[in-house]
Amino acid sequence: MKTTERKKIAYFSINDPLDKRSWSGITYYLGQTLQKNIGSVDFLGPVPIPWVLDKALRGMAKFTRLVFKTEYIPKYSLLKNIYASLYLQWKMAGRHYDFLLAPAAASELAYCGTKLPIIYFGDATYKLYSSAYKKEFHNLNSFSKWEGNFLEKRALRKSSLVVFTSQWARQSAISDYGVQANKIEIMQFGANIDAVPPPHLIFRKQENSLLTLFFLSVDWERKGGDIAFDTLQCLLNQGIAAKLIVCGCIPPPEFAHPNLVVIPFLNKNNAADFEAFVDLFASVHFLLLPTRADCTPVVNSEANAYGVPVITTDVGGVADTVIDGVNGYCLPLEADGQEYAALIAKLYADKDAYQQLVISSRAKFEEELNWDKWAENFEKILAEHQL
Repeated sequence: MKTTERKKIAYFSINDPLDKRSWSGITYYLGQTLQKNIGSVDFLGPVPIPWVLDKALRGMAKFTRLVFKTEYIPKYSLLKNIYASLYLQWKMAGRHYDFLLAPAAASELAYCGTKLPIIYFGDATYKLYSSAYKKEFHNLNSFSKWEGNFLEKRALRKSSLVVFTSQWARQSAISDYGVQANKIEIMQFGANIDAVPPPHLIFRKQENSLLTLFFLSVDWERKGGDIAFDTLQCLLNQGIAAKLIVCGCIPPPEFAHPNLVVIPFLNKNNAADFEAFVDLFASVHFLLLPTRADCTPVVNSEANAYGVPVITTDVGGVADTVIDGVNGYCLPLEADGQEYAALIAKLYADKDAYQQLVISSRAKFEEELNWDKWAENFEKILAEHQL
């Protein structure tokens, strides 16, 4: 019987690939998935940036802010990323690999000099997230913007295969950076969880008679926390007993209510916190994220693992993961709290329909939104692209 030879993979990342906090845990779980299912992974990151270079770039950012009244982002500096490329190349020296895989590492990949096939994996292009994430890229210096786009273009064009999570990102790569369509594939993130929740756990929420909404994010403003709060108030005004749990951030003082529960932070690396995290997902009825700007939030996959439908916004690449009537619903960007409340009230009132939505949300996780399925599909893509 023929067995597939395990690949030798250079895992190219500037951040620590063994840190579950890197890129919302995606860098870690993707690396572990490759190690388990595809081949031997050589984790090349993190890249220690020299103190002198880091200080110089911080100084440049401060100078730009004071003199030109604009922002400079050192992360996208040519100097920093040329250094990162050279450092990672040095770590690869003398070793044999079948390909190089770079998760969300376009900037440091741009100047990587290698003859290896390069696979880039991300959920957006620089053009997209610099336009969508207005707070982070507010008043950006024109040179800093040029650096980001220049690095992105070099990285995407030199990649043998580009894997994105949405048509939104794919179209930007083609139209904004001239990437050939035939070397782009679309694959969804898996849920960043160490163990798959047992099937019976998805029905524990039936024991919770109080309609419970879950807002899980570190960014209250960008993820639409004010709309989530308005949704809670609209439900209560309709006479529907409801509660909103906010986890990962602290709402501004004006957002206060007896039915609002705030959990500032849970560390999933801590056993007690992780148990609390599981208990939350097992008891809530909807993940509510009326996000104002997003790429492909991995938390949607995590919610579906617990059979929790996602009520969110049709922005960025969100609608490629959350399918209306299957594992949640995407509302228009202009939808307000009243519209979110109306949808949630309607779904929750029909117990049979809600139960089916819970089951199909879990099915979406089992059929697509898990890392083992990702690896299975990735193997097919490698074969199709002869990598």
